[in-house]
Amino acid sequence: MLQTSHRPSPFAAFVASCCLVAATGFERAAAQVPAGHEKPKVVIPFDLESQFDQGRYGRMVGEMIWKKLERRGGCVVPESMLDVRDWSDRTKTAPNPDTPLEKMRSIIQEEFGADIAVWGKVERLPDVQWDEYDLWLNVVDFSTDPPRILAKIKARTKTASEIPHTYIDEALDKLYGMDSSVPAAGADADSERRWKTGENLVRGDFEKPAGWDQPGAFVSRQAEASGPGKQNGFVRFTLSRDIAETSGVLYYSDYFPVEEGAKYRFQCRWRTSGPAPKVFIKCSTERPTRFSDRGDGSVDEMEKREVYRSQQNLSGPRDVWNTHTEDFTPQHTQFEPRYGRVMLYGYLSPGTLDWDDIVVKQITPPPAVQSPRIRRPSLETKVRADELERIHPQPKKGRK
Repeated sequence: MLQTSHRPSPFAAFVASCCLVAATGFERAAAQVPAGHEKPKVVIPFDLESQFDQGRYGRMVGEMIWKKLERRGGCVVPESMLDVRDWSDRTKTAPNPDTPLEKMRSIIQEEFGADIAVWGKVERLPDVQWDEYDLWLNVVDFSTDPPRILAKIKARTKTASEIPHTYIDEALDKLYGMDSSVPAAGADADSERRWKTGENLVRGDFEKPAGWDQPGAFVSRQAEASGPGKQNGFVRFTLSRDIAETSGVLYYSDYFPVEEGAKYRFQCRWRTSGPAPKVFIKCSTERPTRFSDRGDGSVDEMEKREVYRSQQNLSGPRDVWNTHTEDFTPQHTQFEPRYGRVMLYGYLSPGTLDWDDIVVKQITPPPAVQSPRIRRPSLETKVRADELERIHPQPKKGRK
């Protein structure tokens, strides 16, 4: 039973002043304004309900939503999720998909003095080994009468990465007036054409021993019948319990060229008798080496340094061939990703893990005009590298 206190939330007391200073940079609101609004809307993201782990994962998803809103700007959000959690703890209130809209309107308007609510629920599927979840996500604007439902998502994920990179992004795109469920027909058709006809950047059919590292002790090339008189080659990981529960087994492709800002699509087939599969696509640039092979103290040699990584969590039934597909876009705040390679990985449980038909294709070219590069330590911070250098200047080298 939802209970709400009519004592104003601490956050509500700041909303009016927040709106007044939004144009000068409060919550970085000038970056992007939701379509159709002249002044910033006040958006309250709530932690999602997650009964399977007493709310832990739901809090993580709530934090993801808040962070994405804070990065995009254009609306007023709490200074942190602690503001919302303090209110929730005090009032013993946890909105979920069954909460009536009228109750949510009361919470948003009377408790927070806000406009838009983002709330929902995430539950792990029973009797599954990896990252399959049921997700409910609602985004509703209560500043209109009747309330305007901006997004109402109910989905079953195949991987945990779909929650932040697919469904949360889809919901927030709709909040900002960009309906990602209806992409521009021309751009979408062009991407699909490139996917069907474009060049595969890796040699992933494993019919010939080329394009990948030499197999180690736990990696072998196998073949099985694929039709009358036909054999299909694939790669097999064989994991003992000791290996599965410690280092796992990994296998690298050769490097292939990538362009920053372009969108790529990865696809593979995989089959497991127990080990959990993951894929990492690691993109690098060339930087002066820290350790010279010449042994003379010189540092003018170049080495590849990783600057971007796409982690893809695979999920599906055992002992059958599954297909996984996921898009990624190499990018970095300071360096330009130029080379990519695929790392196949298996771990957690003993058994065999098979891989086949690895595909990486560019489906969207990089933008014609690249945005000016803003040097930051990582994508997770808005602090510029030059600001850090001013705060913590490096000592000048003295003359010898």
